Amino acid sequence: MKRISTLAVVLLMAIFTYAQPVAMDGMAEYQKKKLPAAVIELPYAAEIVEKAIEENFAQKGFKATKVKDYQLYRKVTMGPDNNLYDVYVKAERKSRKEKEASVVYMVMARSNELLTSRTADDRHGISDAKQYLNEFTPYLEAYNLNLEIIAQDEQIKKIEKKHESLLKEGENLRKRKQKLEEEILENENAVKQQSDTLGKMREVFEALKARRGQ
Repeated sequence: MKRISTLAVVLLMAIFTYAQPVAMDGMAEYQKKKLPAAVIELPYAAEIVEKAIEENFAQKGFKATKVKDYQLYRKVTMGPDNNLYDVYVKAERKSRKEKEASVVYMVMARSNELLTSRTADDRHGISDAKQYLNEFTPYLEAYNLNLEIIAQDEQIKKIEKKHESLLKEGENLRKRKQKLEEEILENENAVKQQSDTLGKMREVFEALKARRGQ
């Protein structure tokens, strides 16, 4: 029984660890004003999340404009009823220590609505925003995986280039070594020839000196 309980705890921990992030009701700050928002914590850097959101909206035909620290997508249809929104979204680093984790805030505005005029209890579009963020998570995972594949491919190409360079350098060194060995051999032969010539000349020299002494 104890063994079964331990296994159950391990399985529950595994499920909890790899559980899909879920969007929740939260508050976002816009021009020092607190507004209801859909909020989700994601195990990815804020820069990656923002790029993934930008790409996701671009695929739907929407381009962002920068408004304060938010990306604003105007006249976006979202949710099961295809409601029309101006979508304010931003991703922030979760904390100084957690650089690879971020918090995403999504505020849903009516078309051309001024958020600064909204009441603090106006939860317009929150359910559609949470649905978007929950459906966006698998997209983000695929987006990040693609980035990792691209980065790995670039590293492989970089190492392959270095490997080819080292092979060429090695071939050049072998050629230089062979040439150097040939030059050394030529030098040794030349030294031997000069030694032989020098020896013969000294013999002639000594013979000449001997004749002078007679």
